[in-house]
Amino acid sequence: MATRWGICSSGKISHDFTVALKTLPPEDHQVVAVAARELEDAQEFATKHSISRVYGSYELMARDPDIDVVYIGVIHPYHLSTCLLFTNAKKNVLCEKPLAMNTKKMKEILSSAKRNDVFLMEMYCPFCGSSVTAPLGFCGVCGGDITFLKDVANKVPEEMPTTSAHLSAQPSTSAVSSYGEKKQKIVKISVGVMRMMDGFLRPVRGTLLPLDVEPQWSCQKLLAAAIKKQKAFKQAVEDSAHVLLYPDAREIINIPGTDIPFTVEMYKKTSGKPYQRIKLYICTVVDFENSCKCF
Repeated sequence: MATRWGICSSGKISHDFTVALKTLPPEDHQVVAVAARELEDAQEFATKHSISRVYGSYELMARDPDIDVVYIGVIHPYHLSTCLLFTNAKKNVLCEKPLAMNTKKMKEILSSAKRNDVFLMEMYCPFCGSSVTAPLGFCGVCGGDITFLKDVANKVPEEMPTTSAHLSAQPSTSAVSSYGEKKQKIVKISVGVMRMMDGFLRPVRGTLLPLDVEPQWSCQKLLAAAIKKQKAFKQAVEDSAHVLLYPDAREIINIPGTDIPFTVEMYKKTSGKPYQRIKLYICTVVDFENSCKCF
């Protein structure tokens, strides 16, 4: 009997997942339902992918007895509530990365899955984006060594730093080293600007600039320095609050797929790229929030 899938959200990432899922034999996997916050969005998605059942809320789909597993493609801040909705409804769950925004939320989701005896999986590998096979210490798809994630995670406190969103565009400041004090290592990365174009956040051509940073810089310090750099080169950077983004337009809070706080050094390690090949972006909070509505 085929595994019956429900798709939670009608955004682009859910579209991509559904297209990929339909490449598998229909006797093994079938998409039987889709739910979105707006019924019209779900209906449009269903028409595009020939899905028979349509729901105008996630709660309605959670009550569907004919769904075996739910794919969750909602925006990151809603992962907790959405995962809990379906695990508490005794649905198996495949959730987009990151599963949760901090350790506390992660434990809450895991506890619900265990209590309701359902399968729970996160889609992530820091190297290739595939699902991590953590117990083996390497990704089952690309073979990347991920043992360092477990080592570092053991040192992470329960509460993670707040999001970089809504930080004002203030330049960073740094203390001047006193005579004889060891200087901090300086490395070079690239920062650019993203804007909403055709309904999606996209890099603006010609805005990618080199930026000198320290490996231990957090996302907050990096964001302030990136804004200052862009303004110094007279780029079209608005005097408003900004967020710092990964190249795939996800907000930088933690290292992707983990609850490890972002630092430039840790991102270099997880991405496998040398510092000079790291590209990060800034965009206004308004554009970022508008892009979230597309999911």
